Amino acid sequence: MRDAFGGAFMIKLFLVFLAIYIGFTAMALNYAKAFKVKNKVVDYLENNEIVDMRHMSAADLNKMEADFETEILGNMNYRVDTSKMNCRDTVYCQNGIIIRQINPHMENRNKIGVYYKVETYVGWSIPFLNKLLALNGSETDATTAIGHWRVAGETRPIVYEKTK
Repeated sequence: MRDAFGGAFMIKLFLVFLAIYIGFTAMALNYAKAFKVKNKVVDYLENNEIVDMRHMSAADLNKMEADFETEILGNMNYRVDTSKMNCRDTVYCQNGIIIRQINPHMENRNKIGVYYKVETYVGWSIPFLNKLLALNGSETDATTAIGHWRVAGETRPIVYEKTK
């Protein structure tokens, strides 16, 4: 009887460690996907030298969204709900991709070009931990919604000439 109990205990212990290992592996893969998505968006903005997303033509905006649809949403299967994200002061906020445009007059370190801050998110959901984090009211005033980790990056300055 003691051998049967020991064997059952070892199998349960093995299953617990296996579940922890699978959970860490899944989180690492999702985090890597968010980094790849951020890099694809940054590459798109830099390669196309988009100077002002606030005043893009409808055709250029549709082309950008179509590229994001095929490359990011289609090929990489990346979708994160942005309904609880902080989308103030953004030029693009869809499907877990948030782009903020930083103009030269906003900060002193960049005088000749514009650059973009790109944020992507990794979703995780542990119901008990979500309830604990929501108790202090951080869901409404935090920059990152509960249940998400933020991956952020910036483009290089995109230089443009001002016409007088």
